[in-house]
Amino acid sequence: MELLTQPAGQIKECAAPRCTRLYVDRSHRGSRRWCDMTRCGNRAKAAAHRSRHHA
Repeated sequence: MELLTQPAGQIKECAAPRCTRLYVDRSHRGSRRWCDMTRCGNRAKAAAHRSRHHA
């Protein structure tokens, strides 16, 4: 319900490849990428870390 009452520019889709969630970006700059940092964001950052350090 919350998504329906927000300005369209604040509604974003999670950047995680397997996630289909929408979220309201309330960050100061409007640059949030993931629906949840503890779930999708952490997975993406851990994968990037692994690829940097195992290369």
